[in-house]
Amino acid sequence: MDNKHADFSLTDPQAEIAHSHWHRLFRAFDTNHDGYIPTTDLKKAIREATFSFGLSDAEIDEMTMRIDLNGDRLIDFSEFCFIMSQTKNYRLRHAMFLAAASVVPKSHRTEPFVYLQQYKCCPPPLFMITISIIQIGVYLYYVLDSQEGFRVDGPVPTLSPFIFNPHHRDQLWRYLTYSLIHIGYYHLIFNVLTQLLLGLPLELVHQWRVVVVYVMGVICGSLLVSAVDPTVYLAGASGGVYALLAAHFSELIMNWSEVSYIAHIGGFVAGLFVGIIFLRNFKRRSFEKIIWWTSLVAIVLFIVICLMVIFGPALFVRL
Repeated sequence: MDNKHADFSLTDPQAEIAHSHWHRLFRAFDTNHDGYIPTTDLKKAIREATFSFGLSDAEIDEMTMRIDLNGDRLIDFSEFCFIMSQTKNYRLRHAMFLAAASVVPKSHRTEPFVYLQQYKCCPPPLFMITISIIQIGVYLYYVLDSQEGFRVDGPVPTLSPFIFNPHHRDQLWRYLTYSLIHIGYYHLIFNVLTQLLLGLPLELVHQWRVVVVYVMGVICGSLLVSAVDPTVYLAGASGGVYALLAAHFSELIMNWSEVSYIAHIGGFVAGLFVGIIFLRNFKRRSFEKIIWWTSLVAIVLFIVICLMVIFGPALFVRL
């Protein structure tokens, strides 16, 4: 395979040099040191300093076309990395940049992108992958051991040394190992997919700190259950998963001025009300009919008000 159509070789010294100097290259053309290069200056630099960018004639044309896709006429370092990785067809590198961008606000991306630009998958984001494999393996073991087969709600290995057993609260390891047990394949699939989708980008950027967040979420979950309802058996990685979710939201909250938090609020409102309306409720209560109708009215009003704000002024002008 032609080298320019594949990710860089992890052992190729020229590729290492090419990647390690992206930030220095960006700073060289950021003449006023404000973290941005005007698109006109970057296009000129690409044409006049081709060797510095390490581009072929075809790549020059492609990179020029990719510049300023968002139309703001300015390129920051994260955009520069996206353009370079796409132009050079470094697929793995580009995927890591996308993952980092999903958990890091735009003004804080320089340091993580400099790190990822030189990242050689050593060490890889092992924790989330490893814990997910272990959880799948433990579930398969108890499926085979119980001979119940794959079920939505089972098997339930209450005698497992891993499960949180309220009668053995003195066995401290259970406050952590219950996260390896899952009750049914739906429980397992949801937790594994969620922790991989949330955890891998976070682990790429924050490294070992994500392990602390996840483990503390698991431990605090079992501690709270033990304190509030000391008769309950506990299984599943939900404490860790929700800790990752909370960590992601904490990133949004701490950088609220730089994140399109309005979109998150809109998604939250839709998820809350539409979930009540359409998701199955297996145990109906009399007051839930009122909640159902309230949710229906609320989501309709939400949509109507948004549409009026968007299109109302134009309609009034026409009238």
